[in-house]
Amino acid sequence: MFHLFRSRKRTMRIVLAIVVAPVVITMVVTLIPGIGGSTRSSADDTVLAEVGKEEVTLRDTQAQFREYVQQQRVPAGAYGFVAPKIVNDLIIEKAMLQEAERLGLGVTEQELADLLRAGLPFLFQGGGFLGKDQYAAHVQERFQKSIPEFEAAIRKDLAITKLRRLVTDGVMVGEKDLEREWRRRNEKAKIEFVAVSSGQFQGQVAVSQAEIEQHFQNNKASYVLPERRSLKYLVIDDAKLREKIQLTPQDLERYYNENRDRFRVQDRARMTHILLKTTDKKDEEVKKVEAKAQDLLKQVRAGKDFAELAKAHSDDSVSAQKGGEIGWVTRGQTVPEFEQKAFSMKPGEISDLVKTQYGFHLLKMLEREESRLKPFAEVAETIRQELFKDRSEQERARWSERARAAAAKYGMALEKVGPEVGLPVLTVTLVERGAPLPEAGADPALIDALFTAAKGVVVGPIVSPARSVIAVVTDIAPSRQAELKEVMDRVKNDTTQAKMRQLAETRAKEIAEKARTAGDLRKVAKDYKLEVKTSDFFARDGSVPGVGAGMALVEAFSASLHGIVGPVNQGADQIVYRILERSLAQATAAPEEKKSIREGMVGTRQNEAFEVFKDELRERLKRQGKIKIYQERVDRWVKANG
Repeated sequence: MFHLFRSRKRTMRIVLAIVVAPVVITMVVTLIPGIGGSTRSSADDTVLAEVGKEEVTLRDTQAQFREYVQQQRVPAGAYGFVAPKIVNDLIIEKAMLQEAERLGLGVTEQELADLLRAGLPFLFQGGGFLGKDQYAAHVQERFQKSIPEFEAAIRKDLAITKLRRLVTDGVMVGEKDLEREWRRRNEKAKIEFVAVSSGQFQGQVAVSQAEIEQHFQNNKASYVLPERRSLKYLVIDDAKLREKIQLTPQDLERYYNENRDRFRVQDRARMTHILLKTTDKKDEEVKKVEAKAQDLLKQVRAGKDFAELAKAHSDDSVSAQKGGEIGWVTRGQTVPEFEQKAFSMKPGEISDLVKTQYGFHLLKMLEREESRLKPFAEVAETIRQELFKDRSEQERARWSERARAAAAKYGMALEKVGPEVGLPVLTVTLVERGAPLPEAGADPALIDALFTAAKGVVVGPIVSPARSVIAVVTDIAPSRQAELKEVMDRVKNDTTQAKMRQLAETRAKEIAEKARTAGDLRKVAKDYKLEVKTSDFFARDGSVPGVGAGMALVEAFSASLHGIVGPVNQGADQIVYRILERSLAQATAAPEEKKSIREGMVGTRQNEAFEVFKDELRERLKRQGKIKIYQERVDRWVKANG
């Protein structure tokens, strides 16, 4: 396909102008190792499902599962929900790609080239393609893929995007639906309410052993012990390596003499300014701006504070917040008129008006520094730190290579590596994901690597800014259902909290019933010594202090005005409320708001329509015998990963 890059005049087709944006946006998400490739597995893989002539294999599923868990930070307790989703997603993906091919929605070489030009513009500087080597290097560095794998993943995404557009392009939103949605979003309500907190019953609740056991049996899924792992590892730490690095004064001076240009200071000035813009203004308006600038100049010369005037009047919003200060500028950084005046001023001096293409400037010189070579004494400590950093990185790389080679030789007997490379080997027993490791910390990349590695496989070096770690997993205790004795304190507390919530709910129901009968929430609340609070007007997507999100009070927008609603469960609180008022902020929707609402509704309906299409496609292919799912194998795999 590389010959396509040589054309400088070809333009993107209309359809790609529409679909490129979503595909490029999703590229970083979908084109990650193990997910987007098109490689088929070996015949030794267990086949979990067949879609047409393609297979969903155990190897592909396991790879996608690992990537999903790692990228989404899925807790071990949720694996049982994720695993079947992964299998279904792979089946649906293959079904959609085959349907796209059947409908003639394949991706041409030209479309692929156009998409790459749009998504990776730096590869096409000056209109020409920089070359296959640069392309391959970028793809490997950013996506850890070869060019064929990368392009196959793009083709897949683009084909599915085309299919989605075909299915959803006809989705529309009528005026009545739009008006209804606008009213739903803009209607506001005002309530008075009381909160019955479960905390009120603290100390009034006792739980028996039988209640604890019953709570545990009813909520076993909540008491799962996460996967734990035992590890052996060694840490190559920059701080410790620095102790071994000796730097002499001669080393520092040699570095200084070999890199003198690095320590040259350019002619520079630290400036503050007030800018009054004239861009896109007519001549009469420019005259008014100039008059205002002259007035500000008079105020400055009369002693008014320059920084305060900049904050109040400067059109440079960024520097205005800092009293007009723009920091250090060097020659060549600013437009000629600005530079000429700035570098002719002395510290403390204020300029006359300076006219540039942006408008009128008032300049004040704060500091001036002439071009010079910093003396060795001034930069010696900086050089020392840089050399320490460079040499410790070099040392770390050498030690890491030695340790890695030795670790590959000894495997699970990693303790033998220590004497060979002169580093201690640390051991931890059955730690949970996220727990910090002594001397190694809890760097996410390190933890992810250790908790996705197979037992006995040497991992690393895993590099962080301060250290490198080489490790081996020596034991894995899978996630499992806890026994009651292992979580007794937690279950007892949960049982107590549940009982307190039940008491709060019973009390709130009493209050609600009495308030409905009396038609007066305040009187009933007073009898129970509870405070009645009144909210401000809130929308469905708003919030009410003391209650929470407005969505929890949805009946405030549908129940009878002045009616009593509740109790509403809000975590530790039970809310009972009375609807005081409802209103619309305005009579009709503004055109911009209508446009935004319509776009959002269309997007939502398109998503819903595509989900329905995917479900129907899956069922149709199953009826036609084109999807075969080996459920026993799937269940076995799900169980192993749940």
